Amino acid sequence: MSPPSRSRRHLALYLPQLPLDRWSRREDSRLSGPFAVTCTLGSADGILCPNWAASEVGVRANMSLTNARAVCPDLLTEPQDSLREGRLLGALHRWADHYSPRVALEPPDGLAVDISGCAHLFGGERAMAEAMLDDMTDLKVTARIGIGNTRRAARGFARHGEQAITASDPQAEPAQIAALPLAALELQPKTLMDLRRLGLSTIGELSAFKSSELARRFSVDLTNALDALRGYRSDPVVPSSRPPVFAAQMTLPEPVMRLDGITAILGRLAERVCARLHDQGYAARGMALTVRSVDTGDHELRIGFASPTRDTAPILRQFVRPLESLELAFGADWFRLLALDTDIFQHGQLRMGQAGDAMQDALDQTLTTLGNHLGFDRLFMPTAGHGHTPERERAFRPAVDSPARKDAPCLVRYPRPELTYAPERLHIILPGVPPQRFQWRREVFELRRADGPERVSPVWWDVSDAAFENRTRDYWRAVTQDGRCLWLMVLAGQPQRGWWLCGEFLRVPHFSLDAVTRAS
Repeated sequence: MSPPSRSRRHLALYLPQLPLDRWSRREDSRLSGPFAVTCTLGSADGILCPNWAASEVGVRANMSLTNARAVCPDLLTEPQDSLREGRLLGALHRWADHYSPRVALEPPDGLAVDISGCAHLFGGERAMAEAMLDDMTDLKVTARIGIGNTRRAARGFARHGEQAITASDPQAEPAQIAALPLAALELQPKTLMDLRRLGLSTIGELSAFKSSELARRFSVDLTNALDALRGYRSDPVVPSSRPPVFAAQMTLPEPVMRLDGITAILGRLAERVCARLHDQGYAARGMALTVRSVDTGDHELRIGFASPTRDTAPILRQFVRPLESLELAFGADWFRLLALDTDIFQHGQLRMGQAGDAMQDALDQTLTTLGNHLGFDRLFMPTAGHGHTPERERAFRPAVDSPARKDAPCLVRYPRPELTYAPERLHIILPGVPPQRFQWRREVFELRRADGPERVSPVWWDVSDAAFENRTRDYWRAVTQDGRCLWLMVLAGQPQRGWWLCGEFLRVPHFSLDAVTRAS
């Protein structure tokens, strides 16, 4: 194998306390005492990042919250907020563009920077790293930096180096890589445990084994990680595209408490955000309004849209109900409106005679209102299923943001009722096929005409737990004397077992003449 190229240099920025730094940047007064950010560890809450005061009294990361409170009864905690931490990491991603045009995200707590040809602009690699650390200190974010010939080596130096800045010698890097612990390979926990059981602790100790032996005994991922670390496998920094941010904020000299005043501020912010969306040809699938109360802190209100929007009117209309739920006893003096899930706007044009486009627009408005009231994850629309039985012939998919797919062909050849019920037994008064007079839900019906039977057999390749799905059934469409059309079911060849009602047609389906004759 040819030796790896030394022409490129990579810098890894590691943010070990990003969840805690998010609160430090806000100058939260609770950080003056024992404080920690918690996360879910298994089935219980645990410590993710303790501050210095909590660490002094024995609180450690990965400790259960119960044990931490036993060690420090005065410990104050906040749950991890991955969404806001991701936003902070995205902001640092945009900041790193000052040092190199090739920056990639390494969520949840790192950045990868290709500094080839850039370091001399800042006086060298170490001077560049020191400048970055100075900037991070000003931003109140704790950071560690590693510099190496490969992206994975730089990440290993940053996460496992003994100093805040660990830069390798380009020519003597293999010796420095050999001193890194096995955790720098970023393998599965089981593989790391198996390696430690053999008495191995550093990457250099793996050189005593052949690559084929390591791959056969452990995993191909181990040899791939070694090759990427040493530069024999390509692992470039692919610049992550930075999505444009469409936001507007307003700071007031005096807090506002009235709802009409907050609505007026929202209108001005929405006009500014929508103007930027129009100028750059974008639209948003949601909006987030942050209202900073004088006494209770930030309140974040979110709305979504069934289709991309960049108009002010629907934004104000959907924020009416969330704003009414705000409780601002002493008012609010800071507001920020942010466009969410932005994408390039696809222009459309309504044509004469195409009423479907107008109907789709009305449907999107209805879905938007229902989604903001009930939740978009609770909205579904029917689609064709993958079976011919009543239980399988219909399926449901999300009404909003459902992936584009080709629906299954409809296997149903007979009308189906608009209202369906779990099979409910009928009380037969005058027998027949179908019964001439019967009682359902304390109401007596008399048959006028009927169409059927439609025989449905069970599928042989799947056994269901449903009461009737594994039985052969006959279905009838029965019109009563009062004009109601009911969907009746009976077990094939077993009318003595009883009849069941399974649905009701809101519109009477078409009946063939021979069917009417048979029923009469």
